[in-house]
Amino acid sequence: MGSPSGFLGIWMERGRHLVRIGKRESLIRAADSLFHRQGLEHTSLADIASAASVPLGNVYYYFKTRGDLVKAVSENRLAGLRARREEWGAIASPRERLLAWVENFETYTDECTAHGCRIGGFCQEANKQGGAIADEAASVLRSTLDWIFDQFRAMGYGERQAREHAGRMLSARQGSILLSNTFKDPEYIRLETARLLKWLGELPADKKEKKK
Repeated sequence: MGSPSGFLGIWMERGRHLVRIGKRESLIRAADSLFHRQGLEHTSLADIASAASVPLGNVYYYFKTRGDLVKAVSENRLAGLRARREEWGAIASPRERLLAWVENFETYTDECTAHGCRIGGFCQEANKQGGAIADEAASVLRSTLDWIFDQFRAMGYGERQAREHAGRMLSARQGSILLSNTFKDPEYIRLETARLLKWLGELPADKKEKKK
């Protein structure tokens, strides 16, 4: 079932039903999608207004600056990540929570191969602009790194080794997406996903950081 008013307009599909959403949410969702597909630099406010089926003048009512819109997109992405982590929080074992995170990669393999990482790519572009926009974008990726770190700490790893493991996992994820997107080959993501699952499965728990 398609939206009766363009890309998103003021409607959104939920299950088999169309539900009405506000203009502000519609603008945020349109910006999120366009930033991912076209890039931050190549997406104008006019593009976003058109995609959301909202008059351009209304954009400034909800977002006084471009930075305000970037902040709203970052907050929306953070909210989505937190909701997913709350679901994984019901899993008793921190190792199993990490495995669930990695297994979830397959859901986004085609999207990442076509357009890159929705969060990592956003951070790279925002970082070139610097300032508050870069900080807002980085906060989303930082939240993922911190969450992974927390799972390793819960497994019994000391702070240093937990940070090393968290960095290894996120680096592997972002690196595989970069290669898959660059060469339009999803196998880089799939191979790294398999490696991470194997590594996590064999990683000993309750390991204490060695003191020098």
